[in-house]
Amino acid sequence: MRFDDMLATVLARPAERPVDRVAQWRQLLDLLAQHRPGSDPSLAREALARLQDLRRDVPVTIRRETASAFAGRPVPAPLVVFLAADVPVVTSAMLGHVRLSEADWLAVLPRLSPTGRGVLRHRRDLGFRVERALASFGRTDLALQGEGRAVGAGAAEPIVVPDPEPASVEDVPATIETPVEQAPPISVQALEHGAGEGQIRAIIDRIAGFRQRRDEAPVVGDAEDHPDSFRFETGSDGVIRWVEGIARGPLIGETIATPASGPVGVDAQAPGAFRRRAPFRDARLIVAGGSDAAGEWRIAGVPIFAADTGRFQGYRGTGRRPRSDERAEPSLGLYGFGLDPDSLRQLVHELRTPLNAIGGFAEMIRRQMRGPVSTAYRDRAQAIAEQAGRLLAAVDDLDVAARLETQRLDLQRVEVDLGAMLGSICGNHADNARGRGADLQCVAAPGLPPVQGDPAALRRMLGRLVAGASALAGEGETIRADLRLAPEGGLALAVDRPARLAGMAEAALLDPGFGPDGDAPDAPLLGLGFSLHLVRRLAATAGGTLAIEADRFLLRLPAVASTGHAGAGG
Repeated sequence: MRFDDMLATVLARPAERPVDRVAQWRQLLDLLAQHRPGSDPSLAREALARLQDLRRDVPVTIRRETASAFAGRPVPAPLVVFLAADVPVVTSAMLGHVRLSEADWLAVLPRLSPTGRGVLRHRRDLGFRVERALASFGRTDLALQGEGRAVGAGAAEPIVVPDPEPASVEDVPATIETPVEQAPPISVQALEHGAGEGQIRAIIDRIAGFRQRRDEAPVVGDAEDHPDSFRFETGSDGVIRWVEGIARGPLIGETIATPASGPVGVDAQAPGAFRRRAPFRDARLIVAGGSDAAGEWRIAGVPIFAADTGRFQGYRGTGRRPRSDERAEPSLGLYGFGLDPDSLRQLVHELRTPLNAIGGFAEMIRRQMRGPVSTAYRDRAQAIAEQAGRLLAAVDDLDVAARLETQRLDLQRVEVDLGAMLGSICGNHADNARGRGADLQCVAAPGLPPVQGDPAALRRMLGRLVAGASALAGEGETIRADLRLAPEGGLALAVDRPARLAGMAEAALLDPGFGPDGDAPDAPLLGLGFSLHLVRRLAATAGGTLAIEADRFLLRLPAVASTGHAGAGG
């Protein structure tokens, strides 16, 4: 029998700096999510208490990222309760895809907020008993806070299920495993006026029978279950207000006036036409959700103007499913590797925990936190910590790539100073280049406008592009990264191609297995081809492009419009 002390080890580590607290947050969540049979229940409770203390020090973006990492994974019920007590953006990221047994869901539902239960009502994979339990909360979740009656005139007294306070450690069972036989049933109070509990049960059973008969009925008109076209109209603000031919819910409220900030929405073609009040066709639209509207569409539209005043009133258009020859990305798995993205994400989470532990122990030895250590051991520990950091960076690249492939990458839209970011990135890689006899020069034109995008994604794009080029530079070679305004608008980052890549075609460079040198400290561990694919996909989510030219890599990104830069060129 083997004692599992990984949880105790992580809890014993000090977390004084903000970066250490974030790392401990990730490690504790990973360990608690792994259903370790040898874990001490008291340690699990202590870990949840520590997580509750750390929550206020971990940024919301990181909490949302770690919560969405549990998509499609079976996670212990107490951990679901803890994560569901966070802000709505974190709650929805986890509850939208996490997996629990039916008995665990029945135990968790009373501890969720109305927002959390609202997220679950959009899922269709929870099972009949869980959906029925969710339905029993409907009147309570839709009631006004502090009111004893449901919304609506003359409504009867609702089924009262007390709305839980945000979950704390005391609300969570001591053990990480929630046995099926111990799952508490969903309790409801009898109505003060009208039907009693027995009559409520009879009504629920009748609804269950109706649903069962409906599900067992033969399918009629199967072609209509998978529509391949629809019609829509927008208002003068570009927001879709009318839809016919497919489910309305996922499209009503979507806009054609601005490009998508993430994988869901329209590409830049429709917003460009909207600004000019011009017709458009074959614009790309991606719809999220599990309805018949989900997936990729090609839309076309024409502007509508009032006959008497000539005022612009919106767009009227149609949508259709794309043909196989219109899809931009072939279905070859993850960047041509043939890997299943969900399986890869599971592997990523299995790798993160030991890598974090190795790096943490090496750092403890280097800083002599457990006692005096000789210089040779400290140097070895520093080398191990650096290697663990490189491996973690590669694991993070795989995670981001898998999220892009499955359209689960959540991106912010904030203004970022790309020039300052480029200077910081080049400062990190210039020393490594000089150590090999090469030179890395980064130049940013003065007065550049900011770009709008996700800071982490932008840093990953610039970092992988600059590091990949500088790591392959030979002795005496100079790699220049030049950031300036593009003549056609926006910002352009031109990074010289090293001589080692001279004459290589784009197809060869984009081969996911291509990596001419993996020994340099900055060289991409997953290969240059994989890094270029990743940069190109991330650039597309920001509305930009990556072009591979004969002597340079050219990354174009849209800039935030401002009067000070109107008409400027570079």
